[in-house]
Amino acid sequence: MKIIFVCLGNICRSPMAEFIMKNLCKNTNYTISSAGTSGYHDGEDMHIKTKEILLQNNIKCDGFISKKLDKFHCQNNDLILTMDESNYNFITTNFSNFKDKVKPLCNYCDLGYKNVPDPWYTGNFNEVYTVINNSCKNLLKELDKC
Repeated sequence: MKIIFVCLGNICRSPMAEFIMKNLCKNTNYTISSAGTSGYHDGEDMHIKTKEILLQNNIKCDGFISKKLDKFHCQNNDLILTMDESNYNFITTNFSNFKDKVKPLCNYCDLGYKNVPDPWYTGNFNEVYTVINNSCKNLLKELDKC
């Protein structure tokens, strides 16, 4: 199973989801990655506060490099998980051949969120960690049923 998490810039939410899921899936054959719809931060490391919260939770996160989502990523992943409605709409419009693979990450959240808040604007990385961690744990339970 290959999973890619997608947000706008690929420096806050999607790398957080990538490394949370990698941590949860240590003993699986899943391939986990992330990308952004914009490419604004291509080649950059994740946001320092994303890195801080991952490390505070004992989640390794080295070797990250931001990248823009492209057709190759859509073709080569089984599941494309979006952080919000805007990311979902971008992918289903621009990569419509792959819309069956695209799902909002919050479909797996049982905390009442429909979108993962963007900490670039809210500054609340703890809230984002809570939402993503909850969603990833529930996603993994769902995948384990398959």
